[in-house]
Amino acid sequence: MPLQKIAIIGANGILGPSVLRALLSAHFTVSVLSRASSKSTYPSSVHQITIPDDVFSQPREAAIAALTTALRGQDALIVTIAGSHVDEQVLLADACVAAGVKRMMPADFGSCDSADEYTLELLPLFKGKARVRRHLQSLAEKAGGTFSWTAIISGHFFDYGLGCRLLQVDLAKRTATIFDGGNIKFSASNLDTIGLAVTRVLQKEEVTKDRLLYVQSVHITQNEVLAALEEATGEKWKVTHAKSEDAIAEHKVKAYEGDADAIEEIVSVHGIVASDWVGKEDFANEMLGLEAESLDETVTRVLHEKR
Repeated sequence: MPLQKIAIIGANGILGPSVLRALLSAHFTVSVLSRASSKSTYPSSVHQITIPDDVFSQPREAAIAALTTALRGQDALIVTIAGSHVDEQVLLADACVAAGVKRMMPADFGSCDSADEYTLELLPLFKGKARVRRHLQSLAEKAGGTFSWTAIISGHFFDYGLGCRLLQVDLAKRTATIFDGGNIKFSASNLDTIGLAVTRVLQKEEVTKDRLLYVQSVHITQNEVLAALEEATGEKWKVTHAKSEDAIAEHKVKAYEGDADAIEEIVSVHGIVASDWVGKEDFANEMLGLEAESLDETVTRVLHEKR
């Protein structure tokens, strides 16, 4: 039987709304897991499944029991909560197996490669993502074909990142920081494209089973992004040149101490200089039918939205 009944947790976050829209557009039967105190609203076609506010702080057995009840009858679970919520995802995975859910997609997504050893050394956050994936692999092996997983790594959220300085540009101040000369190619994905990729994974159930897949909307350099921004704004931007090695070293100690701003800065830089998916064995754009998107069109759209 195809994967049709899809649950999503984190539907009101940064990525969640795009995934929810894509699922509905693809005519899946969609349910949203939301806390009892949540004030979020969804289209009438979306079924809301209420979970206790404290479900993830309950004793393990009680938490799994509550989540199992919530997930029973679903074919797949898409997780779009923050990837830092590792223990929560482990509980969700165990509940999926107990509830008979066939597929789980964890909160891997952006911005860096959680299967890369240097990334794991540099960013403990991504060790958590790798831990979730190992747990899913173990569960799938033990399940004997009744449970599977797929993880998507998208690079930076491109349209979102343009507007929030994740891509080292400030739209309001017309400034940019360019690393290592600015000619390093990197992969990045628009939010709606990631949503589309999720639906294609579910529609191509067998070929995406138990796999880590890489996707992108654009394959670009910082200099190409800067040129597109200057063309779209009709202005010359103020540019600061820097070395990625120096930027990472500057924030490394604070990042290891858990400083959120330092972690975000390293993710930002590393996601620009070390996230080229083209040529990877599991680069999945062709398999998922994802077409290259226009850098100029995305830049123009984001600038319009940020007016």
